[in-house]
Amino acid sequence: MRKFDIQDRIVLDEMVDTFTTKMIEQHDKFEEEGRRPIIMKNYWLQMIKEVQRKIDDFTTKKALSHSKRYR
Repeated sequence: MRKFDIQDRIVLDEMVDTFTTKMIEQHDKFEEEGRRPIIMKNYWLQMIKEVQRKIDDFTTKKALSHSKRYR
């Protein structure tokens, strides 16, 4: 199995961060409109945390240290 290198990790970090930002924006918009999302924000945050843990597990040590330093 191939581990994520620095370039892979940069792309994955960007995807996770963008998804998280957009999800929070959408939930805030729903709150303002008095609507209720199908999937609640806490569930998404829990799933994002789990995905992040799995990404960390499949990342090289060098790429993980780079991610922690620059993220």
